[in-house]
Amino acid sequence: MKIIVGGGISGLWLAAELKSRDIPCCVIEKNALGQGQTLASQGMIHGGTKYALDGRLSKAANEIRAMPSRWKKALKGEGSVDLRSVQLAREDQLLWSVESVAAKLMGFFASKNMRSRMERIDPRNEAAFNHPEFKGHLYRLSEPVLRLDTLIEAFTELLDGQLFHAKVTGFLTRNGSVIGIKTSAGQMLGDVIMTAGEGTGSLLSTLDGRCPQMQLRPLAMAVCKLARPIPQVFGHQLGVGSTPKLSVSTHEFEGAQYLYLGGQLAEEGVHLDDHNLRHRAVCALSEALRWLEPAIETTRIFRINRAEPSTDEGNRPDTAFVTKCNNLIVTWPTKLALAPALADQVLPMLGITSDSPSHPHWPIAPKGIYPWA
Repeated sequence: MKIIVGGGISGLWLAAELKSRDIPCCVIEKNALGQGQTLASQGMIHGGTKYALDGRLSKAANEIRAMPSRWKKALKGEGSVDLRSVQLAREDQLLWSVESVAAKLMGFFASKNMRSRMERIDPRNEAAFNHPEFKGHLYRLSEPVLRLDTLIEAFTELLDGQLFHAKVTGFLTRNGSVIGIKTSAGQMLGDVIMTAGEGTGSLLSTLDGRCPQMQLRPLAMAVCKLARPIPQVFGHQLGVGSTPKLSVSTHEFEGAQYLYLGGQLAEEGVHLDDHNLRHRAVCALSEALRWLEPAIETTRIFRINRAEPSTDEGNRPDTAFVTKCNNLIVTWPTKLALAPALADQVLPMLGITSDSPSHPHWPIAPKGIYPWA
């Protein structure tokens, strides 16, 4: 039995890959499926373009380049993971600049160096930008935006009977090697793969020997409820660096429209208290979509940690991370889009399973909801 600890996107994708190969596996989740970093993301399956907005193709940009096409195949039901039931919020993403000269130059250099990834489009063809007051440049990225609630639903159906609700409290070991898990619901023997994000760090600390270290990079996202709806926006406002000045996704809940804001705002906002960050978020949104005059009713801050393998400088890793220690496979996807790449690295590391173990009679893991909603 292959035991996957953590029911986020990396654990779910890996389990689907194993199931397609008739490899016995199960997923153990202590909270709800996708409840952490997965559902806290903006659902944008990007291919590295937003890592190269300064016109330079970084290693991270190249590592993630193939991921949108990989996801698109799954969304069409092609390949080993069938995600045809997943709904798209939008088939592509937008990049835009506003009036500042620096941002316009940024858009020019980005388009010049990345013609294969983005195309400049006429703002009149996009409802949110078809306005005489929009004076900037607009680009389209052929990278989908997923409705993440339907993504979790799709994996729940695909992995029916293999998703369990229990808290892993430790590992079963023999001669220093991990041979199973201890949980709040009981014990289980098998090959263990850690895909638990932030929860991986504390469990690794219970093992002897050298295991990878985890780092946390915080984000402070803003959630703006609008008094009246605007045309939906999914994309990124160009700034003057390699990170979008503002990333915007649009969501509808109970008759109201919300804008979920990330990008540079969320990264720099970790150093501000909620009051000051709310003020900055309102100003940033008012600038980024000035011509739409978004009427912001309320703004609140949602803080979350990105769990990743430790790096020397504390920077974002370039790609998905997979390693093996004490017979335990340890992973961090680093990005939603990299879940397929993580599975590709794990599969060759798994031993052959000759038996056909039965699944435990444990509680079924519930589906998560957007944690910031």
